[in-house]
Amino acid sequence: MRNYLSKSNFILLSVAIVLSLVFIAVSCNNTVNDIKPRPLGSPGEVLLVIDDDNWNTNLGDTLRNLLSDDFPALPQIETMFKKTRISFSDFQRHFRTYRNILFVSVRPNASSNRVEFRKNEWALNQQVAEVIAKDTKELEELIVQKWPKIKSFFYNGDIDALVKSYNLVYEPAVVNLVKEEYPFSLHFPKGYRLKKKDNYFTWIVNDRIDSHLGVFVFQFSLDSIENTDARSLLELRNKILFEQVPGEHPGSYMTTEEHFPVVVNKSKFAGRKWTELRGLWKVEGDFMGGPFVDYFYADFENNQLIMLEGYVYAPSKPNKAGFVREVEAVLKTFMPV
Repeated sequence: MRNYLSKSNFILLSVAIVLSLVFIAVSCNNTVNDIKPRPLGSPGEVLLVIDDDNWNTNLGDTLRNLLSDDFPALPQIETMFKKTRISFSDFQRHFRTYRNILFVSVRPNASSNRVEFRKNEWALNQQVAEVIAKDTKELEELIVQKWPKIKSFFYNGDIDALVKSYNLVYEPAVVNLVKEEYPFSLHFPKGYRLKKKDNYFTWIVNDRIDSHLGVFVFQFSLDSIENTDARSLLELRNKILFEQVPGEHPGSYMTTEEHFPVVVNKSKFAGRKWTELRGLWKVEGDFMGGPFVDYFYADFENNQLIMLEGYVYAPSKPNKAGFVREVEAVLKTFMPV
């Protein structure tokens, strides 16, 4: 039998088969990871899309104020979001891949006033919120009413994206250390290392040229404390820091800055409800301090109290909100094992 398939034709046929198989595989596994780019911008950046005739009104002033909300519990005032504003006609090309996008528009023929929330519309880990109303006054009222939910949508979306990245690329030594010592895991980005381990207390840090980030992991019996209200948890935190976190000078130690309010909230992640404390720490007997965020979980089923803390020391950096987001995301990689 004659061989009609030359060597060159055989190669072309092989390439065609491979490409066909790849195309079929992509078509069968058509997830957002396969087809969408990474988002533009850093966590905390928001692209506001609103036309000039609405921006140059009371509605615009309201949006400026809302987007200038303070980031909680920082030593200096920083806004929660960094804003970039464009008109709808300019919303094309690279603008579509911004990390956080807020559309605000008046539509007289809209069926209802509403806020729509979407994810991964044009990019991975992207949050899109669209506010629609029939006139400017109703639009302003709707934005004010729904702002807490919109703000939470963008902020938590950024944290979730950081959590995903830390779960993919991490420092294995400290991840394994936590997993071996506790009935849960935490994922730390590259650069974190163990500073101290003392029975129930673990201290992990990341020293950089212009900043120092730290995480405390603490667990002990619930029988050791009488209450789990915020005041009792804060007192417990100060006791732990006094015993475990000395300063550089003899007799100095980390504690809570009492002249700054501690913000108390409820938080939920990893399927658990946590008590969240945000405030400022200081070193008694020294001139060091910065922001911290704590999460406490009372595990009544196993009679255990879990404390996770992230703190930031960056005296020469005016923007500390980004560092707080980083340590908060580390804590929220928490996963029972």
